Formats: sequence, structure tokens, C-alpha cells
Amino acid sequence: MKVGIPASRMPCYLVEWYRPDLVEDQFSAALARLDECVKSMIGQGMPVRLLMTVTVPSDSVVFGVIAASSEDIVAQVCSRAGVPAERVTAAIDTRLTYRDQ
Repeated sequence: MKVGIPASRMPCYLVEWYRPDLVEDQFSAALARLDECVKSMIGQGMPVRLLMTVTVPSDSVVFGVIAASSEDIVAQVCSRAGVPAERVTAAIDTRLTYRDQ
């Protein structure tokens, strides 16, 4: 299964947060704020979608995949949510594979 935006196909960005506080205690709250900011920005006409997040507690890192028309919009949504991105990598391709075992 390919994760993406149908038809209009916006670029995807890998967002990285190296913050033990997000991994340990505050990830759910930060994710809720990101979701709210995405909804708000969509309402303002800025195309953006939070596609997925992954936490890696052993490395104190959180990764997110955000689809948006620009890196600036990705940075804005993170900043508005109170979790400014520490690194944004442009033009990634994301695939999720699920297999019954």
C-alpha cells in the first residue's frame, strides 16, 4: 500500500524531532496539537496532511511524514503546534507494507 495524496499528489517531507520529552511524556499531546494545526491550516487554504508518525524511544527521536505543497508549510504547521522541526527532508517517498503472517 502506498501512502500518499490522491490525484493532486503533494510532495512528502520527513520531519525529525530529537526531543526525549516528546518520546517519553508528551507525544500524544504534541500529536493532537499537530492535528489541530493541520485542520486550521487547511481551513486557511494551505494544503497539508500529517500522514504518519513514528517514535523511537531508544534514540529519543520522533519522525513524522507530512504532505504539503512546500517545506515552509511543513515548518509552519510544526511551529504552530509548538514542536518546531529540527530537520525537514524534502521529496521523500513513503510506503507501508502489511503482510499477514
